[in-house]
Amino acid sequence: MSFKQYIPDIGKEWDAYWKKTSLDQELELVDTDGLKPIFEKYLSKRGKILEAGCGMGKWVITLAKQGYNIEGADANDYAIKKLKAFFKQAKVEKADIKALPYPDGSFDSYLSLGVVEHFEEGPQKALGEAYRVLRRGGTAIIEVPFDSFLRRCVRTLNQVKTIIKTPARLMVEALGLRNNRQQPKMRFYEYRYTKNELLAFMKDAGFINIRIYPKDDLSKERSIALWLDFPKLISHSGKIFELNGFGRMAKRLLNSISPYTYAALIVAVARKP
Repeated sequence: MSFKQYIPDIGKEWDAYWKKTSLDQELELVDTDGLKPIFEKYLSKRGKILEAGCGMGKWVITLAKQGYNIEGADANDYAIKKLKAFFKQAKVEKADIKALPYPDGSFDSYLSLGVVEHFEEGPQKALGEAYRVLRRGGTAIIEVPFDSFLRRCVRTLNQVKTIIKTPARLMVEALGLRNNRQQPKMRFYEYRYTKNELLAFMKDAGFINIRIYPKDDLSKERSIALWLDFPKLISHSGKIFELNGFGRMAKRLLNSISPYTYAALIVAVARKP
């Protein structure tokens, strides 16, 4: 069963996310993004590419500047407006990736980067649309959050700590020594998938020749996973994903074991038969 991640419900969270996100900062991270070698291996400049759920379009911009024939689609008006203001040549339109406005077999490659995990009903409709709009022999590259071994260990440890602390907390609150803790309203945010779970979804959608890659930032100084999950490993520089000395040592150690031990994301590369 895929792990569900919940966050406080603040309403219109995607508008808030895109408003505070810097496109300049996003583009600075492209050179060390773990997707870069995957794109270099599997994308062709001769083919037509769609990024479904492109957001502000850092890859639409980057790949277009490199000579790829890429266009984007996203459901968020603010993200599209920000993309067009930054890069007027961008080919992008508003669209629901579960019901794309393109004929069957329109694209040679399909990219979905951190999108399909946000549908609580599951990724099946989005992956079905990916399959439909690809031509035969076309390539799908699907990135999702990874429920890594390290994340599973941390989750188990936190559950044990909660079980141990709960009786004492309830007693303190019952005696009136502390106000009852107010729990914020929570909403579903995303699934985190194991390799086998993502592989199964891709197979069910009809894809073949599926390969799964771990993904993190390629820089020795940065890690998406360690930065997100371990605040004590974050550098005081204020730069996104940058680690302090202990974090860099932790990344070297985990890489020596396997990137799958800690990677924040996994990427499926597959073909439509």
